[in-house]
Formats: sequence, structure tokens, C-alpha cells
Amino acid sequence: MNASLASLKSAVALCLLCVGAVQADPHERAPERRAVTVSGQGEVSAAPDRARLSMAVEETSPDLKAAQTKVNGVVRTYLAQAKALGAKDEDISTAGLSINAEYDYSNPKGGRKFLGYHVTRSIEVVVRDLDKIGDYLQRATDAGINNVSNPQLESSKADELQRQALAKAALDAQAKARVLADTLGVKLGAVHTISASAEAAPPPGPQPRMMMMAKAADAGGNDQMGFAAGEIRFTTSLVAEFDLGTP
Repeated sequence: MNASLASLKSAVALCLLCVGAVQADPHERAPERRAVTVSGQGEVSAAPDRARLSMAVEETSPDLKAAQTKVNGVVRTYLAQAKALGAKDEDISTAGLSINAEYDYSNPKGGRKFLGYHVTRSIEVVVRDLDKIGDYLQRATDAGINNVSNPQLESSKADELQRQALAKAALDAQAKARVLADTLGVKLGAVHTISASAEAAPPPGPQPRMMMMAKAADAGGNDQMGFAAGEIRFTTSLVAEFDLGTP
């Protein structure tokens, strides 16, 4: 009985000692965390391995059926040309169609004058052989397509290249933080938070260069148009916060 009572008294004393230790310095504050926040940028360049061509054929006529017939004929002609160049069905889309009635409102007496129906068919082609981009574009205009946009250069390794750019951005942020820590005479700790920019697609690189040149019997479409693909760039940025310690 005496041994049990002694053990109980010892436990109570230990609890009181702990409570007293906690209450001993009620105004004591934990040391503030020191940190440095830096930004990082990364960029990777690569040669494109495919291109996306966007074009359209437009026709305006008072006769809607005549306008549709003309536009659809141009589309069929170009599809045959694109497939002859090696385009596959999955690389071609002709789903875009719009029909709008056009009017002239310039009559000073008011009212409007019907001009006709404006019919547009859009075509998108993915070209996987960049040596044939000029041929695709030339045959488009030969077929009667009258609206052609600049080729959009792409890479099939875009996701991998974007990750490489992200890794470079992280290293850039770490290097900046280390320079600041060394300059201020403090120790660079572990990274605390990272916020990376989210980009749906890589920003466009240099636009493909094209210029019309005199046709030559033995020249390909790229040579005739003076087409040069160049490179595309993948960039990313992030913000990182690193802990700072004492030297």
C-alpha cells in the first residue's frame, strides 16, 4: 500500500512539474520562420515534326444552292489532292460550315438590300511531313481555297518538352535563392512551397517564313514558296519559397 501511494504521489508531482513548465513563460513565442521567395523561368527549343493547316473556302451568291455547290466542289477537290500527298482520314477535318445572309445597309433612305448567302467551309489538315507543307498550300489555292492561315508548327513530344522546361525553371529558382542566401550570409534551407504556371499549350515560336518564288519544274512546294520551319519554344515559369536558416 505504501509503495502504491508513493508511485501515485510521484506521478502527480511530475504532472504538476509539466504544467508549471508550460506556464512558466506564457509570453514566450516560437521563433519566426525566415524565407525567401523567388521566380524561375525555363525554356526548351525543338524542331517541329508536324504542322496544322487551317483554311477555308468562301462563296457568296444570291442562290444558296449554287453557293453550297461551289464550296463543296472545292472541298472535294482539295481532299483528293491532300490524300494524294499522303494525308490520312484522321488527319483531315472538314466539319466546319457556316451560312449567313448578307445585306447592304448603306441606303441613306433606310432599309436593307439583300446581297446573297455567304457560305464558308473550313478545312483543317495535320501535315506530318514538313517537306510537303508548300505542296499542301499550293494545291489548296489551285483547288480554289481562298482563305489560308499561317501553318501552326507543333511537336509530338510537346508534353515531354514542357516538363523539361519546368525542370529548368525549378533549377533557375533554386539558383536565384542560393545567390540571395549566400549574399546575405544565411543558410538556404529546403523548398517550402512551389507554384507553377499552368499553360494549356506552349506559346508560339517564330512564325514559319514563307514567300512566293518563281515556279521551277524540279522544285518542291517548300522551295517554290520559300518555306522555312525554324524552331518552336516551350516555356514555363514558377514561384518558389525556400526556408532560410542561420549561417
